Amino acid sequence: MIKNKKTNTESENKMLDKQLNTMLTSIGNNTIQNEVTSMGIVQRNNELFQAGNFKYNNDSIYSMLGIKAPNQILTETRGFDSVDRINSERKRLVDRIILPLANFKNLVESDKEKATKLDKKKTKEANKTKPEPDHTIKKSNDKIIANAIRTTANRVLYPSLFIMTLDKSNYKFDKKVVRINLFCLKNEIVKSIFGLDNDNLKKATDSKVYFVDCNFSLLDKLSQKYMFNISIDRSITSNEEAEDLEDVTDEATSGEYTPEKAEKMMKSICSQLTYLDDNNGLDQILKVENHIRTLTNYGVTLEEIVETARKQSKNGVVKDLYGSWVVDNATSVELKGNTIDELKGSFNKQFKIAV
Repeated sequence: MIKNKKTNTESENKMLDKQLNTMLTSIGNNTIQNEVTSMGIVQRNNELFQAGNFKYNNDSIYSMLGIKAPNQILTETRGFDSVDRINSERKRLVDRIILPLANFKNLVESDKEKATKLDKKKTKEANKTKPEPDHTIKKSNDKIIANAIRTTANRVLYPSLFIMTLDKSNYKFDKKVVRINLFCLKNEIVKSIFGLDNDNLKKATDSKVYFVDCNFSLLDKLSQKYMFNISIDRSITSNEEAEDLEDVTDEATSGEYTPEKAEKMMKSICSQLTYLDDNNGLDQILKVENHIRTLTNYGVTLEEIVETARKQSKNGVVKDLYGSWVVDNATSVELKGNTIDELKGSFNKQFKIAV
């Protein structure tokens, strides 16, 4: 029986591929190294902040949050009453401080110039006439790098602010981790993140401090629990779902186009819009509808359809197309508004509706 067992083990080992194991192990190790690098960014952000250099031009944590001292950071962030507010403030600080400070201002989305529909179409057609063998790969690699940098910049923002709020005696950076004094935190936070009890720890030690090591992932969870008043479960779940959806979208829109893929994407978009409608995400639906009006090829194609009617009728038929809807150009009015309230206000003002 022992001999057969040894034989079975040897047979199983022969089926294993060491090279495949090495490569997959490398992926895991690289992920850990990225976490270490992220901690290094948090440490550097804090060093710049302590030296008064965590700023770009006139933008600093103080000016953008409207505060005068580090301990007021916490008061400000605990006033963020929704996940959307947390994300929008994070984007604002990342776009105006972290990315420009690191010489990645080109990755700030708000700084990108918006070309007209015809300009985009001309650029696209021009690119087709001068194909480059490595263009697609380079474009894909550049996008992967840009997404990784932005994602990391987003992830380190609140952990950096968390460290900035602490007294220097309550944290210590030590190579790959940061050591946090648990006694400066509320017991409910310590229990939730570390599974420890401050009351028991204080009974077991005569020291006024109790430091524990945090890797970046632990620091990230701790900062969310510490910085905000809203439910940590809702925050983490919402962010993870949003990031997963963003990853899926990036993968779908960067691959090769096929009619089958387009059909699946359409069904997914329709399902997402129905979800928004069922949950009264009306502002988001309006933003999608407004975005459709900015699409290049779709918008140009609709314009060409109505342009043909104008020419053949010698301007006797002047219409606008909005999807499958046809309206008279003379009475077609574009209202400004990216939320339902803004749209309602613009409509009432345009047509002089008493409210």
